[in-house]
Amino acid sequence: MVYATSFNCFLRGQDLAGVLPPSLVKLPYLKTIDFTRNYLSGNIPREWASTKLEYLSIAVNNLSGPIPSFLGNITTLVYMSLESNLFSGTVPPELGNLVNLVNLILNANNLTGDLPFALTKLTKLTELRISSNNFTGRMPDFFRSWKHLEKLEIQASGFEGPIPSSISILSNLTELDLSFNELVGEVPNLAGLTNLESM
Repeated sequence: MVYATSFNCFLRGQDLAGVLPPSLVKLPYLKTIDFTRNYLSGNIPREWASTKLEYLSIAVNNLSGPIPSFLGNITTLVYMSLESNLFSGTVPPELGNLVNLVNLILNANNLTGDLPFALTKLTKLTELRISSNNFTGRMPDFFRSWKHLEKLEIQASGFEGPIPSSISILSNLTELDLSFNELVGEVPNLAGLTNLESM
């Protein structure tokens, strides 16, 4: 007898239109959803909140509206990319419940407001990309919680003020991009970023 332990749905670059299918929730062993580079619209189905997904990529579509707070229920997620869509509003604090998340990619949307403090709970992050949004206020000083970061991209995100000095503790960083923000003040001592390859 064969027992199914996982199921992966890869539909990248298929010119798919319409909305994301709620019916995927009926696949109890579904671990991966990848609808990258299609023409899908609407928002993420609420039904997906009850899945056990580990990988979710719906990047480069036409999805819109706020990022749903119920995504915070999918605590099995390790990778999530929502980049290059039309998502708007603030980043929901419920994403801080995704404590297994390693990669969080929110580039190129219309996100606004501050990053929620709850994101400091994402202590396993190695990649954070939030470039090309419309955030406000100072660059958040969350770096002490993200000690495993290897890739940090906050280009053209709308942040202002000084670069937090705590960025200097990210000794695993290989990629850092803070360009095209409204940053002021001195550049903190980055001598500890010995693995940095691009900045």
